[in-house]
Amino acid sequence: MNAGILDRYIAGRFLRMILMAVAAFTVLFVVVDAFDNINRWMEKSPGWEAFLRYYLYGLPYIIVLVMPVAVLLCSLFLVTSLARNNELTALRASGVSVPRVFAPLLAVGFIISVFVLVVGDFVVAEANYRQTLVKRVEIDRKDPIDYGMRHSFAHRSLSGAIMEIGFFDGRQETITGIVLEWFDGQSRVVRRIDAARMVWADSLWTAQEAGERVFGPDGEMGYTFHDTLAVPEITDTPEDLGSRAKTPEEMNLFELNRQIERIRIAGGNPRESLVEFYMTLFFPFSSLIMVLVGAPLATRNPRSGRSTSVAAAILLAFIFFSLTRFGQTLGNKGALEPVVSAGLSNTIFVLLGIVMFSRTMKS
Repeated sequence: MNAGILDRYIAGRFLRMILMAVAAFTVLFVVVDAFDNINRWMEKSPGWEAFLRYYLYGLPYIIVLVMPVAVLLCSLFLVTSLARNNELTALRASGVSVPRVFAPLLAVGFIISVFVLVVGDFVVAEANYRQTLVKRVEIDRKDPIDYGMRHSFAHRSLSGAIMEIGFFDGRQETITGIVLEWFDGQSRVVRRIDAARMVWADSLWTAQEAGERVFGPDGEMGYTFHDTLAVPEITDTPEDLGSRAKTPEEMNLFELNRQIERIRIAGGNPRESLVEFYMTLFFPFSSLIMVLVGAPLATRNPRSGRSTSVAAAILLAFIFFSLTRFGQTLGNKGALEPVVSAGLSNTIFVLLGIVMFSRTMKS
């Protein structure tokens, strides 16, 4: 059989199955969420446009989330179908090895991984924010947040200090009523500043009418009152405080990289941002890894039914996502290096896929 025809045939079937699976999972996800929040929809009566816009903005996140499971399930279904219809046997009899049959599946998996990386990096975060905005303004009937004029909120500075802010005026670049706290490795306060006012001038925050407390290791405390006190440790600008604060999960790779560098320059610990950076980079390639595991797994018992394939896909997906969350937790707590923790689940499944592929080649 011509290699190009074979590749197009298998890749085409695989891609169509994935598109149908993702569409089915997405519809199921939306229907379940809509019914789960039906009381809120009926109470708020936002209208069909707001309803559709809310779930439209949620689509990129849903697609990225369900893609690995869809790829795994479809690779199991496709290889099982080829075996049950004796197509796999015919290909092997004509001299085409099983790994060669898997080549177009791996190619599709790689393309999907790149697609998810791009969509997840540049689309999901902004779409999630717009979905939150629709919920707040059009569904819950609340005013949009004016980040330039805010009151009673906390902010973690780049250096790690906690800022409890009474009122922030982004136009005047001032803060009224502020508490700054620095902590040691055991989460004990080592320094605290209570200031009536803090002003941004010449790229530096200056506290006015500030009481400074310094706590020693044995609990002793030193207190000093300052009419004015420069606080160079706080490198966050009024633009940082006056813009929508993004969590690491909402940032793309470029934003995360800038955030990591800023935290390092400010003397803070960017561990959590580093973990999220590597998670954002590694997770999209789970689709390729699922092909690496799912395709050879289907050859172990090619006569199994679809229910068996579904059960295997659910089990493997559960293990993968559990390992991903477990690795992320270890990385955030400092038990593993960020790159190791973020790649834990991928590494384990890649090794599993290599073992299964080698056994398939020998069979």
